[in-house]
Amino acid sequence: MSRIFLFILFFVGVGMTIQAQQIAKTNSGRVVVLFDNGTWKYVDEKPNVKTEVAPQVVSEKVHVINSKIELKDAETEKKNFLNGPSAKLKKYFKHKNIVNADLQLVSKAGVVSLMIDWKVMTGEAYSYFGYIKEGGKLSLELMGGEVIDLVYTEECEPKEYEKYGFSTYKSHLNLSLEQIAALQSNIITKASMTWSKRTEEYKISNPAYFVTELPKLLK
Repeated sequence: MSRIFLFILFFVGVGMTIQAQQIAKTNSGRVVVLFDNGTWKYVDEKPNVKTEVAPQVVSEKVHVINSKIELKDAETEKKNFLNGPSAKLKKYFKHKNIVNADLQLVSKAGVVSLMIDWKVMTGEAYSYFGYIKEGGKLSLELMGGEVIDLVYTEECEPKEYEKYGFSTYKSHLNLSLEQIAALQSNIITKASMTWSKRTEEYKISNPAYFVTELPKLLK
């Protein structure tokens, strides 16, 4: 009886582990497993190879004819993309030093907008980060090393909640067809934001965000 119980527990555990992972395919056709802690590994990777750091691979650029990308009017649910400590805030705060960003994609009349809700764990965000300036950018490094710069065309001031100890930036930018083609075919390995006062890299919580969400806007 005890053997049967242990057998059932084993398969329940395996099922829970699979559900906690995501599967994505790179533009070179290789399949990767994405873990909840932000790390990933190739499915066909050899044993005992560290997966926390992206291996040096040759970038295979995606060649997609823009006319082949057909968009429909749609929007995705808001999901978290990055959540991690700020190098600047860590100098002053031991615990409340996190920068968080939730993303949502909106497609309308052939234009795809990326809505970004930033939450900074300080009630004085302007003092540390300033504002999002025109020409500021969110830089995303793809698996293989290619970098996609998502550039802001409008300024955005923070809304500070000093009483509650956090600030927010409600921002948005548009994605070009070339950016859509690249982002829908690759997972993100690094993300850095250029504020008016500094540029910082943040921990990615959902490296397959664009791989899973962009197809929802395509016909």
